[in-house]
Amino acid sequence: MITTLRIVHLLSSMVWVGGTVALVFVGVPAIRNLEGEARATAMRTLGRRWRPLGWSAMGIAIVSGLWLTDLHGGFDSGAYSTDFDRTLMLKSVLVVLLVAGALFHDYVLGPRLQRELRGGDAAAPATRRRLVVVGWFTFALTILVPILGALVLGDLI
Repeated sequence: MITTLRIVHLLSSMVWVGGTVALVFVGVPAIRNLEGEARATAMRTLGRRWRPLGWSAMGIAIVSGLWLTDLHGGFDSGAYSTDFDRTLMLKSVLVVLLVAGALFHDYVLGPRLQRELRGGDAAAPATRRRLVVVGWFTFALTILVPILGALVLGDLI
């Protein structure tokens, strides 16, 4: 059971991380070369196509991670007593921040920027800057969380 859960957890995490890396370094830069409505349409389409895959992978990673945590005693009363527990707790906090940041990016700032651009709102540049900052923050967490996962796994082996 644990081996199967680890495989599911790793594969779903790989989809989230790999997809995010592809978006950040391939998809978004290619779309930036477009202008006007073509750019907006391409960005919106990319986001809408990625979300079901990415968010499903994230959800599966979270559920399998929680299940693995339970199987390894991570929810026992002795939390924080070992390096494993402390690293796992830090990883969990960062996952919560990652999910909150990604939700804010995808479902608040992204749609707000689209509305502002369509309406010619002067606030669009400020919203774009916020979107970029939140995007890079969540990207950094997307890279950091699996590193912490490898450290946690190292404590188990």
